[in-house]
Amino acid sequence: MAYSTALYERLCELLPAYRYPVKRMFGGVVFFSRGHMLVGVFRGGLMVRFSPEDAAQHLKTEGIVPLASKPNRMQGFLIIDESLVDLDQHLEEWVDRAHAFNGTLAAK
Repeated sequence: MAYSTALYERLCELLPAYRYPVKRMFGGVVFFSRGHMLVGVFRGGLMVRFSPEDAAQHLKTEGIVPLASKPNRMQGFLIIDESLVDLDQHLEEWVDRAHAFNGTLAAK
């Protein structure tokens, strides 16, 4: 499997499926909130959506990379190395950050 099933299971516990639809896409699994991609699991890491400005700041941290290789694609979508979300508290903090940005978007 192309993504960490352990991380996926931790997200399932944190984000109950009845409130967060889940879709398999791009070789991973994505949780949606209000019709937008919120967080997901890809290539052994956590995908988190931020504003492009916040994403640029997070990219300065070792272990965080863009989801897409081309700079203009998928702006704001980052992969957080699984080692940075090893504790439940860390995972919750990243999910909270994704929720904060998601709340700024119009619901679909």
